[in-house]
Amino acid sequence: MLFPSANADVGFIYSLLSLVAMVMALFVAMPFHEFAHAAAAKHEGDFTAVAYRRYTLAFHKHFDFKGFLFLLLFRFGWAKPVPVDERNFKRGKKSKFIVASAGIVTNLILGTFFLFIYLFIIKFFPGIFEVKYFGYLLFQFLNIVYSLNFMLAFFNLLPIYPLDGFKICESFCRYDSKFVDFMRRNSFWIFLIVALTGIYYYFYMYTGGILVEGLTKLFVWILGL
Repeated sequence: MLFPSANADVGFIYSLLSLVAMVMALFVAMPFHEFAHAAAAKHEGDFTAVAYRRYTLAFHKHFDFKGFLFLLLFRFGWAKPVPVDERNFKRGKKSKFIVASAGIVTNLILGTFFLFIYLFIIKFFPGIFEVKYFGYLLFQFLNIVYSLNFMLAFFNLLPIYPLDGFKICESFCRYDSKFVDFMRRNSFWIFLIVALTGIYYYFYMYTGGILVEGLTKLFVWILGL
């Protein structure tokens, strides 16, 4: 019988820790995104998410298997959308814009926060990352969680139904907008093109990448790295 070597065991442990870090990052990014929508909707007069018990940070309430699968396969994904009834909004399209933007803004704030924490630790407590297993887990978690939050934010900026970017565009469009009608009717095929061609990857690299690079330089300057 062949037994795995010590190196193989260590490799397995690090692979497992990377998976744990990914799950931990998902437990932060996705629930906060959807909870932000629910909180904004409640603020704007719609309590539908509260009624459906989606006014929560509990991960299982927001988990969407298809969105998770897309995240693994194509590097972008989504959570289960929070139910919203726009008829309850106090300020019409203005409320719609606020609710649609809430998840994106939340992910941008979280991404910025965790990026700063990551660089802060590098500056003042670099030895933490050298602690066996725990240091690796923390390093992977911080890298994944800030990247994932920025990824979710910029993915949701795409004006494709039913993403937040579409709802933001819809809040500025007329009710009989041909753009809105086209996106609603063809969203499946548009998603398929985005997934197979890697368009989102280039969109993120030339938009989100610029933001992340700019924030990194700013924090490096602030922290004196």
